[in-house]
Amino acid sequence: MKGTLVMFKFFKILLISFCILTTTVAFGKSTHYFETTLAHMLSDECNRSCRTKIIESEVDIATILILKIVGKELQQKLIQLEKEVYD
Repeated sequence: MKGTLVMFKFFKILLISFCILTTTVAFGKSTHYFETTLAHMLSDECNRSCRTKIIESEVDIATILILKIVGKELQQKLIQLEKEVYD
């Protein structure tokens, strides 16, 4: 039972690290931000509620940025299609 709990915690830390790293790299956040956030999440100061808020915030920011990128891509494709139709 204890081994399962340790493995679950390891998986959570790995998943959180992956999420923070991918949003850091993809959206230009500094590595200092990544290191500080991860260190804070693993410290005793940050409880479950704190970790949840950090993860939700990162996911919200990433979702908004991805939607903006998709919107711009669609806008460019629509402009290109419009040019093809009217030319």
